[in-house]
Amino acid sequence: MTDETNRPHVLLVVAHPDHDSAAWTLTRAVERGLRADARAEVTVHDLTATGFDPVFTAADLAVHRLRGEVPADVAREQRLVESADLVALLFPVYWWSLPALAKGWVDRVFSRGWAYENTATGTGSALDELHFVGFAGVRADTYHRRGYRDALTLQLQHGIAGYSAIPNSSVELLYGTETSDPAAHRELATQAGALGADLARRAHAALDRKSGRVTGQPM
Repeated sequence: MTDETNRPHVLLVVAHPDHDSAAWTLTRAVERGLRADARAEVTVHDLTATGFDPVFTAADLAVHRLRGEVPADVAREQRLVESADLVALLFPVYWWSLPALAKGWVDRVFSRGWAYENTATGTGSALDELHFVGFAGVRADTYHRRGYRDALTLQLQHGIAGYSAIPNSSVELLYGTETSDPAAHRELATQAGALGADLARRAHAALDRKSGRVTGQPM
């Protein structure tokens, strides 16, 4: 019988409406890379399919001002995140940033008193591991030449994960997803699978830290 306490739970949060897209094809490759580790438990959370509303409302503002209750849909998302040892947000890069659905998920779910200024955890955040996986339509040289990768890293890893005092985070980009070259897509799928395997390793390390088996170092 498998010891469930030794099975890290990875939550893949996906923000893309088209399951036939390159973004979803690569998401499935990431998932396969994770599931190659038989001990990893994987949940794929499709924000479009669940009907998550990304619009930040007066109720969300009241939570931010510590004057209101967390909306029920946000509370469900937070419980799902809390059930995971590692969370990865997967998204297509729009206008060198997150699409509205992914950004709204962060805006609403990463609320004050939970994602940051969380005194209950003693760490400042309800999350220990948050990783961003972006699917970039153009090639890597464009991102590096124009500073887009640096801008995304600053926004996501430092502006969101760092501000929330999440100890372990990363930003990974898979480039050139709009190509029509089958060989390029196969290479992207290979890269996505390797990324999934790496996330599985990170999740095991996170579970070990939680259970006190090792002290661990931030990755």
